[in-house]
Amino acid sequence: MFKANKLGIIGVVILLLFLFFALFGPIYVEMMGNSYSPMGGMDTSLGINPETNSYAWPPSLKHPMGTDSKGSDIFSQFLNGSYLAFLIGISIALGAAILGVIMGLISGYWGGRWIDSLIMRSADALVSIPFLPLLIVIAAVVGSLHLFTFIMIMMVFSWVGVCRVIRAQTLSLRTRPYIDSARVAGASSSRIIFKHIAPNVIPLGFYELTMIVGAAIITESGISFLGFGDPTQMSWGMMINFCTAQGHTFKAPWWLLPPGFGITLLSMAFYLIGRAFDEIVNPRLRKME
Repeated sequence: MFKANKLGIIGVVILLLFLFFALFGPIYVEMMGNSYSPMGGMDTSLGINPETNSYAWPPSLKHPMGTDSKGSDIFSQFLNGSYLAFLIGISIALGAAILGVIMGLISGYWGGRWIDSLIMRSADALVSIPFLPLLIVIAAVVGSLHLFTFIMIMMVFSWVGVCRVIRAQTLSLRTRPYIDSARVAGASSSRIIFKHIAPNVIPLGFYELTMIVGAAIITESGISFLGFGDPTQMSWGMMINFCTAQGHTFKAPWWLLPPGFGITLLSMAFYLIGRAFDEIVNPRLRKME
């Protein structure tokens, strides 16, 4: 069924392309030398003085995407940004998915009890907090959000959607005859939850997981663009920040456009894949086709 979804196939193709970029990045830098390092690399053959230069070199055979104003290769920065996008997005999504699935299963299985109320009120409290302003405040206090800190904070705020989807389906499944049969047979609550219910509800959370990946990539890019990102990592958002901060927004489009397209296309790829998968596992969407 996934093969019949053209948008899903487009998403997979885009995803594989960026995965190649992410894996090829370290190989490219090793092949070209330290002057192509995404952080601190500088092509001295261009005769650039990083203290006084304000000119970004356009694309050439030597630098396929040109250089920034300090002589650093844009292509190597773009490849490194692809790697960081996958690292950030998938780390946050997996952590949030694991937490959300566990919370959703517990909340749904014991729906109506104090543990359900505690989990749902905690979820409501997290949703009510304006996330982006909170990140900016934290970054302003500590100076910048290092990668690990950002991943941990966003992971804590991203499990709610998965939890609600899993909880809703668990509430439905816990009254099914086969669950009652398992109880009569003496199965423990943990065995019923993780052996009989979890395999049937986890696929429904895949759409939420792909949305988390896209949201994580966009959020990190936004934080870095505003100047609160990890200064030791050359992400796509940091590339845009450096470009605009040095006044090259219109003078050097080869510097600005690659990270912008990267953020847009990779986020879109995860959305298309998630949407296609949701159409497969969601019976209501199948009926609409």
